Amino acid sequence: MTQALALRAHLREAGHTVAEVLVGRHRHRTIPEFFLEKIDAPVSTFDSPTFALDARNRGVRVGPTLWHNMNHIAAFHAAFRRIDEAVRRRRPDVLVNFFDPLAGLYARRYRPDAPMVCIGHQYLFHHPAYPFPPGRPVQRRLLQGYTDLTAAGAVRRLALSFYPAPELPEKNLVVMPPLLRPEVFRLPHDRSEPFFLIYVLNSGYAESVVRWHERRKDVRLHCFWDREDAPEALAYDDTLTFHRLDDEKFLSMMTRCRGLACTAGFESVCEAMYLGKPVLMSPVEGHFEQYCNALDAEACGAGRFSPHFDLDRLLDAPQRPREGPLAFRAWAASAGACFVREIETVARRRPARTFVAA
Repeated sequence: MTQALALRAHLREAGHTVAEVLVGRHRHRTIPEFFLEKIDAPVSTFDSPTFALDARNRGVRVGPTLWHNMNHIAAFHAAFRRIDEAVRRRRPDVLVNFFDPLAGLYARRYRPDAPMVCIGHQYLFHHPAYPFPPGRPVQRRLLQGYTDLTAAGAVRRLALSFYPAPELPEKNLVVMPPLLRPEVFRLPHDRSEPFFLIYVLNSGYAESVVRWHERRKDVRLHCFWDREDAPEALAYDDTLTFHRLDDEKFLSMMTRCRGLACTAGFESVCEAMYLGKPVLMSPVEGHFEQYCNALDAEACGAGRFSPHFDLDRLLDAPQRPREGPLAFRAWAASAGACFVREIETVARRRPARTFVAA
């Protein structure tokens, strides 16, 4: 969703319009208020495939994930119809898909007049420059197969990356800078206060945070989670506070923190890299994609990979120079021109027209 917000800003600046946003969702997640407020376009939802988590709300379970999604085939057919209704109503020039499998299958099955562009860092998995970890050939093939599924009907795949790499015309794949929110570029790079910032995608990881905190209560922590029934801010004690997802508060704290601990999500790591903050990356259990992300980011100097939520490794991480990663900042700052160029190329015309983000 933060990528969609960033792209919307670039498109609008170039004179284009986001006519409607279709969000794939499931019952365990709600659309954050900040997204609804800032996207400035009608927002519709449809049922989309999701992961099944373990009883602790932490790790991904492959078998139950397949079973859960197979039992929701009827809902997914309804989603195809909802997407098609929106496309027929809006008559866009370009469809933009942020890695949703149903949107990709819709383009293959319904063959709309508007071409589809797919955006996601996962498309880099098909590039020879991507440093896959050794071993796990089955997981690698499954991951690449799933990325193909999300881009089944696409005419171009835009692969978000920590670093530049050559275009692959034979695969319709272009390596692109990360899509960071406009607010990130306005943040200062030289602030540091004595606390660490934590972002956990699944609230079950809060247990690991609390366990570590019980050993090191002298270290101040601010943790953002997705627990729906939690208050805006929940003080566990004097040095640990849990916060509900809030983009402005999160970015403000990232600007001031000593470092970030997260579950290897691409956007959070990129934001920390831009601000020069060291990162501890602990992938969601059973999530091979995040495992690959963490190793790739570690190789780029973003921070440290850890199979467990061990904040000791973040405490020991060296502070990055205050001037920050200048090459990465320049790469990220080029995103606007790159994305407008690629989407306009697909549309085959330059005048301001209508776009739909799926």
